[in-house]
Amino acid sequence: MKNLFLKLCRALLPLFGVTTAISCDNVILGPDMYGSPVAEYGTPVMEFRMTGKVVDSMTGEPVKGVAVTNADPEQMLESADTVFTSADGSFDVHGYDFPSEKRLLKFTDVDGEENGMYFTDDVELSLVKKETGDGRWFSGVYIAEDVLVRLEPVISAEYGTPMVEFSVKGRVLNEDASPVENIEVTAINLYQTVRTAADGTFHISGEMIGFEMTDITLGFEDTDGENNGGEFEGSTMDIKLVKTDSGDGKWDNGDYQAENVEVVLKKKS
Repeated sequence: MKNLFLKLCRALLPLFGVTTAISCDNVILGPDMYGSPVAEYGTPVMEFRMTGKVVDSMTGEPVKGVAVTNADPEQMLESADTVFTSADGSFDVHGYDFPSEKRLLKFTDVDGEENGMYFTDDVELSLVKKETGDGRWFSGVYIAEDVLVRLEPVISAEYGTPMVEFSVKGRVLNEDASPVENIEVTAINLYQTVRTAADGTFHISGEMIGFEMTDITLGFEDTDGENNGGEFEGSTMDIKLVKTDSGDGKWDNGDYQAENVEVVLKKKS
């Protein structure tokens, strides 16, 4: 502790025009050889310790590799070593400084994307005196425990258009419940078209701009005349869709589908 007093003394007394060789190196903590108290020159100091944890402000998960440093230029740490948070997000900062019940720490993400990217934050901590000093220049031990620091993650801007995907499977029949092939099936206004197979089945799918898609309108048209067993009247049908996938929460807003759709077409009179 005496060495620390001398360091601080030698650093500060020249500011007041005092010769440190005389005023600092000759300091004796206690009475002189004649039994009388001597003049003491120095600066009061405290021992401090701050412990806590850094977590993601959105998920609450611990953040590793965050640099913890002094953020107040008027405070002087005995050691300028940087402390880094451990795998569980914890940190332990300790040392000696001018007496103060407040300290300002800077939390900086210095490892890039390795453990996620976070904004830098300055956090002021309140210290509690746990041990008294010696009545001279050592003012005691001050601590702050279980400090929780929430860092805001950096979320990169994304540019795009929200999309949903749709899928409809079904079958086209005539009034006798027989399959009708080669019927053109179109997703109205979505520019998606397919034709029914020999068993009358169809599967139409695609994408649409939007945040949801709870229904879709399909158009059915006979374009080959008599080749598929007669000429059939055109028809449209509104079909309810069920959401089957939620997407990624960004620009993919999920999948919607309908299955086992049956469409009956009438023959033209």
